[in-house]
Amino acid sequence: MKIPYFVQGAFFAPALVGILFILKITCPAGAGQGCFADPFLTPVFLPLTVIYRIFGSASFVVTHEPIFILLYWIIVGIFVGLLFDILIQKDQEII
Repeated sequence: MKIPYFVQGAFFAPALVGILFILKITCPAGAGQGCFADPFLTPVFLPLTVIYRIFGSASFVVTHEPIFILLYWIIVGIFVGLLFDILIQKDQEII
């Protein structure tokens, strides 16, 4: 049985975020030298700017930042996977 793409996307997105965090933590470069993961971390944290504009600097937002980031990327993964499901279903109907 094949797992739908929206479920795969829901698991892939947080796994990718986790891998980026691990790459940043294990970076052998010094503090100001830069790392492979640095260019990717800016887009990962972009949802926080929207959350801070909506809620301000409320204490529950500050303490639960990783949860907000993971939830955002899970939702994005679900939508991307859903797009793949819809496109593949259309291709199968044409054939």
